[in-house]
Amino acid sequence: MDLVSLRRQHISWAIQQNPVTITIQRTEKVDMGGYFDEVQSEYGPFTVRIFHRGSWVPQEVSTLAGTKQVDKGWGMLADYQANLKAGPNVVDEFDAPGLGHFRILAVYPQIVQGQVVGYQADLEKVS
Repeated sequence: MDLVSLRRQHISWAIQQNPVTITIQRTEKVDMGGYFDEVQSEYGPFTVRIFHRGSWVPQEVSTLAGTKQVDKGWGMLADYQANLKAGPNVVDEFDAPGLGHFRILAVYPQIVQGQVVGYQADLEKVS
């Protein structure tokens, strides 16, 4: 068995220890030739593992619409087939049953021998 297949199996095993099924709601700003428009799409379902990391304290953030509580002490592990994005022109959000509503802040591909074997992501829980 090659290292890529072995690492993909390890990631799959780790996800199956505490699996959560999610569907990504993506909002992208797309250049429409002179202006930007927000395009919404849906991806999934994906089976991932969501975990609490560190001892981040939830913060209250004020916006024009009011205030919201955010908790950046969450992470996610997904397999190599997941379609996850994060950046200044794209927002991926999802609801995790029993956990709440999350926004993906950063995505880190896990690469072995030049091939993606999985993804880790930083999450923000929004209340």
